[in-house]
Amino acid sequence: MWPVKVQRQFDIAQAAGNDALENVLHAPYNKLLNTLLPVYTDFTVIPNFQEINSTRGAEYLVTFEIFLENQPVFVLELKREKDFSVRSKRTAADDQLRGRLGDLIDACPLPVLHSVSVFGTKLCFYSITKAGLILPEYISASTQYVTDTAPVGRWNYDILTAEGEAKLRRIVQVITTECAQLPQ
Repeated sequence: MWPVKVQRQFDIAQAAGNDALENVLHAPYNKLLNTLLPVYTDFTVIPNFQEINSTRGAEYLVTFEIFLENQPVFVLELKREKDFSVRSKRTAADDQLRGRLGDLIDACPLPVLHSVSVFGTKLCFYSITKAGLILPEYISASTQYVTDTAPVGRWNYDILTAEGEAKLRRIVQVITTECAQLPQ
């Protein structure tokens, strides 16, 4: 179970009336990441807000990038839960995260840069190797048919379930163990 203070932030974010706020889940994820990678360690959680060109007005890519000193070791991309059912929003999230991982892998001190795409509390885990292999595998679009290149089933964990928490904790444990083994 997440600590009471983390769970409370998710409860507040999911309370009736808060769904109108664009950034309602920023606080719980910030608290969660700072719980997993405390401020008194060499890890730093850096919120990153990037405006994305959109035909419907300004949209924002919100990521929390975790750095070991000045090197990226984990990325969490956060999207609104209400966008989850929209195929194009999932595809955009998938493309954006793959692009960001490609931007960061060369600066990552670890053999694998882990990441998670989040819609509300739904999680899809990603990784990229130094050779550039990104998982989950990319699904190419068809030129003739509508193809769901980021299917709903990929977001198969929920951060508020025991399985979702355990999966995220396992990945953070791998990251912290590998970081502890890096030369000083």
